[in-house]
Amino acid sequence: MGKWATAFAGLLSTSIFAICVACWALVWAQQQGLPESVMNEVVNPSSLPVGHYQFVADWEAEKDFAHKIGRKVEDQDASNGAAWDVRVGEDAPNNHALFGPYANIPPGDYIAFFRIKLLDEPVRDFAFDLDACVDYGRRVLNSVEVADLDLVRGKFVQIPLAFRLTGSPLECRVFWRGNVSVRIDKVTLFRVEGARIEQLIQRAPQPKPAGEPKNLPYYSEPRPFPELFPRSKPPAQKLLVADLRPLPTDWQFLLLTLQGLVNRQKPQIYFLFNPTDELWLDWLQKRGWIKATEKVPDARDLLTRFRSFVKGMVIYDPLLPATKNVATMVCGVEDAVAASPRLAKDLNLPVIADLRDRWRTNAEAYEWAFKNLWARLNHHVIACAYPDHIGMRDYFVQHRIFIFWISGPVDGEKRGGDPNAEVRLMEKLFAQMPINIPVMSYPWAGQDVGIGEGPGVTLFSEFGKFLVGSINCTNLSVHSGIVIPRLRQKPAPPPPKLQPDKVYYAFIISDGDNLPVLTIFNFPQLWQSPVRGKLPFGWTISPSAIMLIPAIVDYYYATATPNDYFLGAVSGIGYCYPDHYGKRFREPDRKRVFDEFLELTADYMQRMDLRELWIMGITHPELIRRYAEKISTHRTLHSALGTNLRALFVDYGRRLTDPNSVTYPTAHNVAIFHAITGWREEDSREERITRMVNEIREMTPMTRPVFLHVFVWNWGFDLEMLNEVAKRLGSEYVPVRPDHLALLYREWLTQQKLLVRTPTQIVAVEGTPIAFTINAFNALGKIAEVALSVVSGLEKAKVSPARLRIEASDEGNFTVAGIPVGERVRIRLSSSSIEKQVEIPLEQLPQDELAAQLPRGLVLEFAAKFEAENLAHLSGELRRDEQASNKAVWVAERKRAKIGHIVYGPYAPLEVGRYIALFRLKRLSEGEGIVAVVDSCVGGGSPITAEKQVSANQLPVGQFRLIPLEFVHPGGSVETRVFWTGQADLAVDFVALFKVEAGSQ
Repeated sequence: MGKWATAFAGLLSTSIFAICVACWALVWAQQQGLPESVMNEVVNPSSLPVGHYQFVADWEAEKDFAHKIGRKVEDQDASNGAAWDVRVGEDAPNNHALFGPYANIPPGDYIAFFRIKLLDEPVRDFAFDLDACVDYGRRVLNSVEVADLDLVRGKFVQIPLAFRLTGSPLECRVFWRGNVSVRIDKVTLFRVEGARIEQLIQRAPQPKPAGEPKNLPYYSEPRPFPELFPRSKPPAQKLLVADLRPLPTDWQFLLLTLQGLVNRQKPQIYFLFNPTDELWLDWLQKRGWIKATEKVPDARDLLTRFRSFVKGMVIYDPLLPATKNVATMVCGVEDAVAASPRLAKDLNLPVIADLRDRWRTNAEAYEWAFKNLWARLNHHVIACAYPDHIGMRDYFVQHRIFIFWISGPVDGEKRGGDPNAEVRLMEKLFAQMPINIPVMSYPWAGQDVGIGEGPGVTLFSEFGKFLVGSINCTNLSVHSGIVIPRLRQKPAPPPPKLQPDKVYYAFIISDGDNLPVLTIFNFPQLWQSPVRGKLPFGWTISPSAIMLIPAIVDYYYATATPNDYFLGAVSGIGYCYPDHYGKRFREPDRKRVFDEFLELTADYMQRMDLRELWIMGITHPELIRRYAEKISTHRTLHSALGTNLRALFVDYGRRLTDPNSVTYPTAHNVAIFHAITGWREEDSREERITRMVNEIREMTPMTRPVFLHVFVWNWGFDLEMLNEVAKRLGSEYVPVRPDHLALLYREWLTQQKLLVRTPTQIVAVEGTPIAFTINAFNALGKIAEVALSVVSGLEKAKVSPARLRIEASDEGNFTVAGIPVGERVRIRLSSSSIEKQVEIPLEQLPQDELAAQLPRGLVLEFAAKFEAENLAHLSGELRRDEQASNKAVWVAERKRAKIGHIVYGPYAPLEVGRYIALFRLKRLSEGEGIVAVVDSCVGGGSPITAEKQVSANQLPVGQFRLIPLEFVHPGGSVETRVFWTGQADLAVDFVALFKVEAGSQ
């Protein structure tokens, strides 16, 4: 029996070996062209897609890439005898160890193999993130997070990253977390044919709120502290200053939670974490809020020094991101510090809680935290914080703040992620929280990381909450303790003399509502420009800043020149979308919720001496008017006087398309200035300057004087660029401070007595009844009876109402209808001794250009006209065309353009209702089949409200045709698009929009 058993065992062993070899051979055969040297180092080769692999490039880590951290080292196992090291304790965490090489590679499916070696013992934490991107990091093609458990200590392994390349140049990056030391040898790129790469590019669904609960009752709780935010006690006269930047991330996290415990009693610890922290420390000392500092050589010594403040430690699970946020909350209520498993082994501290392996998903962890900790947490401030954003942990611990995160498509696909479960959990929790409380940090942490800014702010707004952007704002446990009851801007110089032939404009620099913009980047950098002081600028700033970073606001106010002026941002005391504010509440309570938000805004604007406000996410005129009504009349807590709001600067970039609609007054003579300029991320510096100059000229009305809001995207412009814009505009255009713009406009408004606002032009279809609106504003200072009549340009004209009684500093609308004739419509308005006549250009579209007849009995209310050359484009080019309405068209030719949307936009606000869009198209060459698809949608492409295929037969070569598209718009911004199929050369002239009046057939 023994011999038979031995023989059988040998045969079995041989068979298993043969099977293994066969399996390996099969796997290797499936990856044709992939060298065995690469395959042998892939930890899980069966995960590689089946296909043909073609070598493209080898990029050595030490010579072909750029680096923010690390160093070149020799390594005999490296392909070139050298590699790139990043080490714990030597390099700053959360930095790119590798980025580049910015190679121009043809489009296609690729896999990049990163050859990396683990140098330390695994600590059960993430080591780094790998990604591939184009457009210099603006568009990530795919990414993967790599834990130390995925690596092998002392041995190089190949980590594959699959992606579909569209665009250029290609950049591959290694973002080092700072938890373990690693060595990077090279990146090898292969093109893969015949593989299903899309299966390896994992994306979770974008979180979609369920819309429940809704119809909530008004709910508030008494605030146990006097201001909107809880604040520290005044700081100690001597601060202990330590540098966290050289330390590993887990030590940084632990010490920031310690800072929160210590500074809760009295602020004593100040950390250097961001590049500007020293600047603000120097300012605290210069202004006398602290007297001295003591440098602590090793920040870790503070744990021993303040051991009496610490009852124990909370161990988080690095592989489940939510546990970092839950650990921070537990630290706040249990007087503990947060520790990684690596640190916990060596710290001689009692374990208050061990969060490892407690929950399967992030949503489960947050649900546990709310059920078990909410009663002991602050009910008046919450935070939406990405778990790896640790700079604010001191403030979170100090004031026991509830922290959550909603994953997006990228992080939602990773361990513990479930975006829909997370967003629906937060819907339930928001419903149990008081109204009008701030949400700190930010719902975005990179492309597709987090629910995102727009969806996140929309969700917060619906529940009556607002965002105070504050990612990684450090030392708030110190800064919030500085007491400045009121801040005053420097006395304003007199405005320039109002001249009747000038165009006045104000540069409004965006994003000052976001505290990191004020404290870290990019206002501190813009503030150093030699241009500052030579040209007037409007700097946006959060009214909440006086509570959280008063000394930093003081720095800006104290060092401002006469050409620097501050206005509130954005939308009020915090960032919200007024169109959505309070929508989850019962209809009778929504106005109350929004009015309380405006009252908070008025209180803190008054404390910061802000008389103008930048708002966004607002399209309804009645809400814009409510700002003027409520803020102008609200009596603040800190003064017997109201805020005396002078102007509202509206929109984040240009949304309106009619020059005559961008500037107007509203209640209490408050001026409304809509943005007339935008931006494109892909533009070069020169293109941005040129685009801004052109947009300003395009959006300048024909009449004079003119008053304009020039929106400046802070991330894409510097002051030198704005100086060049001013030079190119010339002397007709006069840059002024925002307050001066408001004052000049009010002076001009008073001169007008009766202000008449009309469309810049009226577009009509020959023989089809048209309707439009005329607005009259009463600047007489007393009640006025205003009558309107049609002098010419319309047959069978009707005006409704024929006469209006308009209160002082108020407005009224007349609806004018009739059958268009001629090239102009002349209107007469009169009130007692005042009479005004205005002319409006009339463009009639030929009936014989209609590709299909419009339904009978329509009355078309002209809404907008979008010239194709002024919309966005993915392909095509501008051409002159004498037959076009503006002598220009956007053209796509088969040999030059790419198939896709050649025209789309403009994301302009549009009321709810039934509409007809007329797309004016011309076929330029022979072709057949479907040459284009036109559609309408809510801005951003979803939902599509209507679409229509356009065949070559509908477009005779060389002749314009109007393609009608009827749709129902649900509200919000509108987008109209022309998708070019490539079947024939095509020109697009414009898109005209008409609202179908109620009652028309």
